[in-house]
Amino acid sequence: MRKLCVPALLMALTVGCLGQPIVIGITQIVDHPALNAVRDGVIAVLREAGYVDGQNVRYVLANAQGDLSVAISIAQNFQAQHVGLIVAIATPTSQAAVQVFQGTAVPVLFSAVTDPVGAGLTNYPNVTGVSDLIDVAADLALLKELVPSLRRVGIVYNAGEANSAILTRMAQDAAPNLGLVIVTAAADGTAGVLPAAQSLVGRVDALYVTTDNTVAAALEAVVQVATAAKIPFLMADPTSLERGALVCTGFDYSDHGQLTGEVVLRVLRGERPDQIPVTYQRGTQVWLNLDAAAAMGFSFPQEVLARATGVLLGGRRFVLGG
Repeated sequence: MRKLCVPALLMALTVGCLGQPIVIGITQIVDHPALNAVRDGVIAVLREAGYVDGQNVRYVLANAQGDLSVAISIAQNFQAQHVGLIVAIATPTSQAAVQVFQGTAVPVLFSAVTDPVGAGLTNYPNVTGVSDLIDVAADLALLKELVPSLRRVGIVYNAGEANSAILTRMAQDAAPNLGLVIVTAAADGTAGVLPAAQSLVGRVDALYVTTDNTVAAALEAVVQVATAAKIPFLMADPTSLERGALVCTGFDYSDHGQLTGEVVLRVLRGERPDQIPVTYQRGTQVWLNLDAAAAMGFSFPQEVLARATGVLLGGRRFVLGG
């Protein structure tokens, strides 16, 4: 890997100081509420810091629609447009951006990436970012608390997504300590999500989806199967609550975007990416869907209700606690 010249990196970020707005490329793997919230959070933080779109900053927004080859093409297009900084949202788009911009002076800041090390996104002088690594073992323990007789947990996932494959292995590693068995069903695209979920009916006691972008894009298919078969379904993404999951855990992705925006600001103000350690999101939330519970005749244990972040009732969110 070619050594990055620090003055070259600083030159890449001083365009705005020379009378031209800095161009920031933001690329995401799919159109999804969580990833959209990250994008919007980044832009909000920069706006608050004085970066006004069309004045001293210009955003180039792109969406790969779940296609890695498109993600690479987007990164190449950013390079052709002489983008001064990249924000890559989700693991596949981050891998594409790093592949295209490695050895260049352009900072690449990833966000919503499960395992930056495993995904090969570390040890580049122009790369850093924010991870949304979830607590898979805690999610499985919550499922067992919801279903005391739980033995077999079905996971629908895309094995081609590095983030999803990592989290599925983590679930398989954590399951034996909880007396559980993981049953997987692979979907290599959104069209495969429905048959994958259907294949688990009668074989599992609950369904679990991690931060898998493919499944998230077709989440209604899993909800449809879970509701019809009355199978409890936990989704590791709070933004999916209104889409019908029984339980949603994980991070507030608006906060995740704002955290990413703060890292972007540090780079814009002169810090080198390799001087900024990867940041890991904290603050897991638990949201319960009372509407979905009523539709499938499910009752939440009082202990879970007592510590939940909030509930969905009548299509509206209500925060619990003081």
